Amino acid sequence: MRKYIITLLLFALVFPMQGNAQKRKAVKKNNKVEVVENPLITQMLDATQKVLFIDSIVVPKSDFYSHIPLSPECGFLLQKGGVGQYTSELGDHRVEAMIHQGDTAAYLVTSDFIGGEWTSPVPVKGIGDDDANYPYVMPDGTTLYYAQKGEKSIGGYDIFVTRYNAENGSFLRPENIGMPFASEANDYLYVIDEPMQLGYFVTDRRQPEDMVCIYVFVPSTSRHVYQSEAYTPEQLRSLAAINCIADTWSDGSERRKAMERLTLARQTFDNSQVESSDNVQQLSELDTMRQKAEKMRKALAEQRKDYSIATPEAKDLMKESILKDEKELEELLLQIRQKEKEERNKTINSKL
Repeated sequence: MRKYIITLLLFALVFPMQGNAQKRKAVKKNNKVEVVENPLITQMLDATQKVLFIDSIVVPKSDFYSHIPLSPECGFLLQKGGVGQYTSELGDHRVEAMIHQGDTAAYLVTSDFIGGEWTSPVPVKGIGDDDANYPYVMPDGTTLYYAQKGEKSIGGYDIFVTRYNAENGSFLRPENIGMPFASEANDYLYVIDEPMQLGYFVTDRRQPEDMVCIYVFVPSTSRHVYQSEAYTPEQLRSLAAINCIADTWSDGSERRKAMERLTLARQTFDNSQVESSDNVQQLSELDTMRQKAEKMRKALAEQRKDYSIATPEAKDLMKESILKDEKELEELLLQIRQKEKEERNKTINSKL
């Protein structure tokens, strides 16, 4: 009996200790639980692009396009029903987002203005099936920026870039442009206005519901990244998140020049009155040139329509005329751009 009691005592002492040991181990294991960061985020942080952000403005998400003072020669942006649309400067090519009835995901389509009407939209080849929206085509006619969700996005929408391959009629494999333009929030639009040397980036990071922030930046012809050894991890994450645009200003001289261009862009976009009579005369001349270009564009559209249904013999006769008119239109557009550039420079110099 004595031996039995001793055995029970030993059993009672040993097993509670083992239970406590297991509990401590579980707690210790829970204490070690860490959130594993998305590898894409880590990769993008190490390659965060160095960008000069000069200004920002918070606007309603429903009409943020109306707050982007894009130069006319860069084309035209339109926002409707939660999707974006881009139309070329000549008004003859369009890339836009569409949504199937009963669906919520958008996809990109393209169409052309031929014979006085738009062709039936066809899906943009090479973009993929993931939700895609808010397209913008660079003046080169081949570089396409747009927002898309999916496995290559680190949050909601991220900004992607691709280029048109004329050989197969498709776009190349899109690439995420990375931080600071990528985030775990929704990053909607990326636009570069080459004539004004300004860029516009729209995101809802750190914003109330139904609001977005438009960041204005200075685009660069080459990509420069922050050297990790010169910054702490916290500083790099802050720059990648665009927590404070002033951190990108350096001595401020480049920002001041860019702010002058932004002020002019906004004034032109708002159709403000030009003070000098010389500038008024210049604008009148530009309007005349633009009207002429529009008439030439419409005439060319009609010629192309006739050409498409003509006989081979008639096509041979029409081809030379069409090529000649296309060259004249191209030369006129170059003159218009030069006049617009002279006008902007004149206005900037008068304010310095």
